[in-house]
Amino acid sequence: MNLYEQWLQKADDIGLSVAENVPFESQAKGLIYDNCIGLNQNIETTTEKACILAEEVIHSQINVGNIRDQRVPGNTWQERKTRKILHKHLANVRTIAYLLKSGYKNLNEIADEMGITEELLLEAISGYKEEYGIFIPLEDDVLFFEPTLYLKSQLIG
Repeated sequence: MNLYEQWLQKADDIGLSVAENVPFESQAKGLIYDNCIGLNQNIETTTEKACILAEEVIHSQINVGNIRDQRVPGNTWQERKTRKILHKHLANVRTIAYLLKSGYKNLNEIADEMGITEELLLEAISGYKEEYGIFIPLEDDVLFFEPTLYLKSQLIG
């Protein structure tokens, strides 16, 4: 089961229906209203569709009301909270570290293996830099976000 199918199942499990290929009037790629998630017909790949569906499922669980107008401070806060949870689900730092340790060399390879877009991976890395600084210690390694994404072992010997 690919990532998109997994999130379709999660949506179904919590009582959400998903409408694909919806001709939106706006530039939004996904929207949720009541218990229905709409995915824009302009989404080009299943990978992108999975990322957008995951975000909308998370919105359904944590947001209150219409948050489309991001000029409203409370809406901005709700969107940032959703994105932070999305990053932890789809681009977890431990998974990134594991993939680097396994020999994946660049962001494109890592994103492909995770089943997410490179854009989402970059956004997650930016969010992690904001949250943790330029690195985060993990068990036996340190994951650096700058100057480029890399993993350094803390093991001596």
